Amino acid sequence: MSSGRLVLIAAATLLALAACSDSPTTPAPTPTSGAATAGDCGGAVAKVQERLARPGVQGVRVEGQCTTVVITTTLSDGDAGTARQLCDLAAEVAYTGGVNGIRVLGQADKELAQGIAGAKCR
Repeated sequence: MSSGRLVLIAAATLLALAACSDSPTTPAPTPTSGAATAGDCGGAVAKVQERLARPGVQGVRVEGQCTTVVITTTLSDGDAGTARQLCDLAAEVAYTGGVNGIRVLGQADKELAQGIAGAKCR
């Protein structure tokens, strides 16, 4: 066996072992939380947080690649009307930086209202 062939086999073995490694080569992205900066998603998170600064609103985050603003609340399943009001308020400032949807979740993580750009929340 030639030395060139041995080097090729050794390199292939090292690559195969590296692919099976448990430690990632790049850090995992951190999830977006309610403590976002104004630059996140065109500032949508910060704008919605400011607009909805009131009791009952627990947090604001984005899902997807800045496509949906999610508002978590302490609302019960029967508070769909209040959830729509929150959604409509958020819609006044949320549709920026690629955001095209809003979801309002109640205390049990049930969706109580949703909105899409160009339409009233329902």
